Amino acid sequence: MPAHNSTFPWLSYYGHYNFFEERMFDHSKVSSIEQINTGLYDVHLTDGPILRVFICECYAFGDADYHETVGNYGPVNAVIISSNWCGYDFDTKLARMKEKVGIFDIKGFMAAITKPNYWEYMTEHERNILKRSQAS
Repeated sequence: MPAHNSTFPWLSYYGHYNFFEERMFDHSKVSSIEQINTGLYDVHLTDGPILRVFICECYAFGDADYHETVGNYGPVNAVIISSNWCGYDFDTKLARMKEKVGIFDIKGFMAAITKPNYWEYMTEHERNILKRSQAS
């Protein structure tokens, strides 16, 4: 569900992605970033991989939003929800993990790219949700 803009690509409320860009420039695992389209970046990691990343400001990023993103921009390696008041559906995150696509907030993405299988990264809160759902 888009935030303040109902048309794809759900622009940042501020009209720019400075916060994301600054975090990437400061990250020790990122050698460079390249803006490909509105909200779409290639993040070049120091150990070789290039991740195609979509930056989104959706109130609740879910399956429909993911499919709209891929339909408009093609395959992505990660989706970053770049707003403290927005989030993503946990079931969507799990489904995308099976496709080796990560869904994160910015802090989660920064932690994930330090791991070889970045798409599998979950916060402690998410791991607890998964444990509870597997126990029931």
